[in-house]
Amino acid sequence: MSLTSCGDIQQDFILQKDGSGTLETTIDIGELMGMGQNFEDLGFDQDTFSDDIEPDTIVSPPEPPKDEMTLLMEKIIDPAHDQDFDTLMSFISIMPDSIKEKVTRPDLIEKMFVRIKSPANSGDLTVGVLMKFDNSKHLREMVSYVEELNQSSDVLSGASPVAMDSETFMSFDADMKAGWIRFDTILYQGFTAQMGMSTDTAMSSEDLGFMELMFGNSKIKTVIQLPGEVTSCTIPDAILTKDNRVIIEYPLMEVIKKGKIDGYTIHFKP
Repeated sequence: MSLTSCGDIQQDFILQKDGSGTLETTIDIGELMGMGQNFEDLGFDQDTFSDDIEPDTIVSPPEPPKDEMTLLMEKIIDPAHDQDFDTLMSFISIMPDSIKEKVTRPDLIEKMFVRIKSPANSGDLTVGVLMKFDNSKHLREMVSYVEELNQSSDVLSGASPVAMDSETFMSFDADMKAGWIRFDTILYQGFTAQMGMSTDTAMSSEDLGFMELMFGNSKIKTVIQLPGEVTSCTIPDAILTKDNRVIIEYPLMEVIKKGKIDGYTIHFKP
């Protein structure tokens, strides 16, 4: 796994001969968190000043306490933090008790994990969601349950600030005997919404300029490991390797403008 730019997204998909496998979706958020902290250091929000109160008389309300996940990530991206950090945590372990009580599919949650990684003395930070699935139906159930969690709690947003919307996870159908796997279209409208921007197809020039500033050099990289020799992929620019992998890269801004990654099919020798 290798992420190099702010906002880079990587999807690592591994499929076994019996149809089981893993999907890990990772995003580089270190620079984004650093920007957020810098914005906080700028001072007052000028929009909070009323017409009849002088700015020097403003009393700022106390900030709400930060959750444990945010505090942890701020700690490990501090350049003074001199230890490498690489840990895999179950979703259950980071859920508040109030959310655990509402979990209706513990069998799915037990197969989902959060990975957090940051090198020592660095502001770099990657956060990933790992799903261990038994088959394509099982993975779809997990992705659907992610959406349910997104709607009912802030568990996922606490683990990763952006780009972990359930629509951005890969889903697939496969015929292991015939030797093909077909990935669904992946939607990315939720990405702009999480950044507080319009989800209309015609993004404003201001929003577009901001996105270019943040993600102009970022990419979405998909690495698919299959149980047999890969013979073809319907994406012309896909790289087929000798070790049964398919590597696909997209400029993130092109995906944001289009709002999706079209589905595609890969054939392999069973």
